[in-house]
Amino acid sequence: MRLEGRGAIITGGGGDIGRGIARCFAKEGARSLLVDLREEAAKKGAEEVAAAGGEAFAIGADLTKEDEVEKVFAEAINRLGQVDILVNAHGRASRMFANPLERLTLEEWNDMMTVNLTSVFLMTRAVVAHMRERKYGKIINLASLAGRRANENLPHYSASKAALISFTQSIAKEMAPYDVNVNAINPGFLFSPIWEFGHGVLMSTQKEEWKDLSSREIYDQIVKSLAPLGHDQTPEEIGMLAVYLGSDESRSMTGQSLSLDGGVWML
Repeated sequence: MRLEGRGAIITGGGGDIGRGIARCFAKEGARSLLVDLREEAAKKGAEEVAAAGGEAFAIGADLTKEDEVEKVFAEAINRLGQVDILVNAHGRASRMFANPLERLTLEEWNDMMTVNLTSVFLMTRAVVAHMRERKYGKIINLASLAGRRANENLPHYSASKAALISFTQSIAKEMAPYDVNVNAINPGFLFSPIWEFGHGVLMSTQKEEWKDLSSREIYDQIVKSLAPLGHDQTPEEIGMLAVYLGSDESRSMTGQSLSLDGGVWML
């Protein structure tokens, strides 16, 4: 198995993407600590891993707080023995949709940057000394297509993810002499509660032909219009890419931002 004997921290471990990554890691032999702001969500992810025959532990933590990040790292060492892989899959979308700049509050801006960027900095800082000493490690950041393809209605979200991509590249250069690979994944389209109850509801008011459609129907139309492959992505697809980035197969890849988006962003 490609991750046999590896210990992984997966933040956002209670979310769809985090749980998908955890399941894929377990299939490849990794043991994981799943971290989520809501401990019950992290436990759900750990239960899914256990049901599939893998091993995962759960912890609740607010990763915007230094002391709680330190608690997570200590728990990982206690449970896993070492941290070979860090997956920063936590983050949040905007609480406000179709929001022009003049309506964007400082509180919303600051909170977005704190959750999507500062917490990743804190988690990464917590593990790098451990990885440097062992001369081995894999850090995988979940950025976004919005970090490469800016959205005029979500400047704070797009900016936070663009900054995360730049942060990924900086740490990749810093940690390269110690055989630590640092990369990012940019997911494209995943249908989620944010889409169902946020974006979809809003978009039903934007076009006459959408007013009688469900959020899912609007989502499907948008995916087909923007993605050349014509379909969205799944947590397991993201998980399989994370397995590659967490394995020795990716030993020569670092500082990259890989878009898994059905072909929306092509370079």
